[in-house]
Order: sequence, then structure tokens, then C-alpha cells
Amino acid sequence: MKNILKGLNKFILHSYDVIEAVGAATVVTIILIVSSGILSRYVFNQALVWVEEVCCLLLIWLCYLAASLTTVEKQHVVADFLSSKLPVKFAAVESYIIRLLEVIFLFTTAYAAIKLIPSLTHTSAALQIPRKWYYMPVIVFSIYMGLAIVVDLLNELCPGYDYFAQRQKLRDAEEARLQDEENQAMLERENALMDAIAAENENGGAAK
Repeated sequence: MKNILKGLNKFILHSYDVIEAVGAATVVTIILIVSSGILSRYVFNQALVWVEEVCCLLLIWLCYLAASLTTVEKQHVVADFLSSKLPVKFAAVESYIIRLLEVIFLFTTAYAAIKLIPSLTHTSAALQIPRKWYYMPVIVFSIYMGLAIVVDLLNELCPGYDYFAQRQKLRDAEEARLQDEENQAMLERENALMDAIAAENENGGAAK
């Protein structure tokens, strides 16, 4: 069980890095495509009919990429008006129930998309992109997000294997250290400047 949990956590850790890189590349691609469409329309007076189709497809994938990253980071918006009023034990139980419901919802969504895709035989107008590619991220990332939540629940039952959280703590500690060094260097520069001004004033007073 521990080896399985280690493997799952390593998968979440490395897949997060891949999704983050793909998401960044997708954003850059969308910017370049939209810019080329604007340039072609208003400079060369020739519209690129495929721009809207490709951007629509990429935006759908980008939304699910971002949702997956946010799920792993546990940064989704949470309405805690109920859990904040419950005792700690009941709040923990509520948290487990909510996450189990999330897993059921995500896997059900993926299953529904799998059942739907065979019926999507039409394609886009300009580039003839199969319509199934617009629904594919629903399957891929619903399963991924559901798996990430399951791994998170297992990590709470068997602590010590959450490599993503451990890496984030190290990164946060490093960022805090760098920020402290920057603040210290800024303080030293300000003190040196104040000392220089004070010395100049003293020299000026002595000269008078």
C-alpha cells in the first residue's frame, strides 16, 4: 500500500510539472494565434478563418489544465460558512464527505463524456477538427482531478508521502529566505545612505 501511495504521489508531482509547462505553452500559443489573426485582418486585410476554432479548442484545454493545477494545489474557492461553525471533528468529517462527492462527480462526468464521444461524428468548419477533441479534456482531466483528490485523502490517512506539499514547503521556505535577504540588503542600503547624509551634514556644519 505504501509503495502504491509513493508511486501515486510521484505521478502527481511529475504530472503537475508537465501540466504546468503545457498550460504555459498553451497560453503563449493562444496569444500568438490571436495576434497573428489581428495582424492578418487589419494589416493584410485577410482574415484567418481558423483562428477562432483553434483558440476555442485551446481555451477549453487550458481551462481544464488550470483546474487540474488548482486541484493539486488545493486552491479552489471553498465556501466554509458551514465548516467554520462546526467542531473540528465534524468539520474534518464534512471535508472527507465533500471530497468523496467531488470524486464521484468527476468520475461520473468522465464516464458521461466517454459515452458521449462516439456520437460526435461532425467536425469544425475550417480545419475539420473532430468535435471529440473539444470533449477529450473533460475525460482526461476529470479522471486526473479525481485521482488527485483520492491521493490527497490517502495522504491524510498515511502522512509522509505528499511529495508535492513537501516540495511546496521547501519552495516557500526558500522564497521567504530570499525575501528576508532582500529586505536585509535594502535596510543596509538605507542605513548606509542615512549614515552618508549624516556625515555630510556633520562635515558641512564643521566647515561653517
